[in-house]
Amino acid sequence: TDLATLTTDLQSLTDFQGVLAEKQGSSSDTSVLQLTSASNSAVAGSHTITVNSLASTASYYTNTISNASDLLSGSMTLTIGGTPQTIAVPSGGETLSQLSTQINSANLGVTANVITGSSGSFLEITSNTSGSAGNFTVSSNSIVDATNSNAAVSLTQGQAGADASLQIDGVTITSGSNTVSNAIPGVTFQLLSASPGTSVQVEITNDNADVETAVQSFVTAYNQVMSDINTQEGNDSSGNPEPLYGNPNLSMIQSQLQSALTFMTSGGVTA
Repeated sequence: TDLATLTTDLQSLTDFQGVLAEKQGSSSDTSVLQLTSASNSAVAGSHTITVNSLASTASYYTNTISNASDLLSGSMTLTIGGTPQTIAVPSGGETLSQLSTQINSANLGVTANVITGSSGSFLEITSNTSGSAGNFTVSSNSIVDATNSNAAVSLTQGQAGADASLQIDGVTITSGSNTVSNAIPGVTFQLLSASPGTSVQVEITNDNADVETAVQSFVTAYNQVMSDINTQEGNDSSGNPEPLYGNPNLSMIQSQLQSALTFMTSGGVTA
């Protein structure tokens, strides 16, 4: 069992795509940019990043309806990706919550939610795609509150979808999301705030802590195997030879393990 553990620990130190290649990253200003991950394919080095603007997601919202149980009637047409998509309220009307469910069931690429505050409820429609690629418009709207004298239920744009803009080592790039992957190969980071005049230093380094842990695990496993062998070469507490006392395989294993950790340097010095 201990030989199996030693084998596993040794394999982690001979896999140059594994723990020996692990990377970690840091940001000099985590209020602007935070490192999410650095994969083994990342290259150690330093990068300067400036976040000029964040990505935003397109959204619309209705005016507030004081009574969420009011029945609505009419229809709205959303133009998504250049294609008009009409949502018509069924005859008999439906509540704001039911309208939200109908929009979501249509799988148009947007998500509707009913938000309730102290003055009433309103419907918010948000694109499922962040950045400029997720922009949509309301090309027509005839939704009214049929319960409340057919009062108009208007739709107002909350914000337009826009791409994030940033500079990496002097090169300007855009991103449809505030989660940026592979702009620096193997590195994922999160944009948290726009700060055009601030240069954030991102450091990608080898994860030496994990390497040290792997080496220590190997040392512990090696010492345990050698302790096992030394125990078997002696007698038990009653003075009787251990079960593998005198077994040549023990000497062979011990010799092979010791020779595996011994090498000759170019100057002829044994290490």
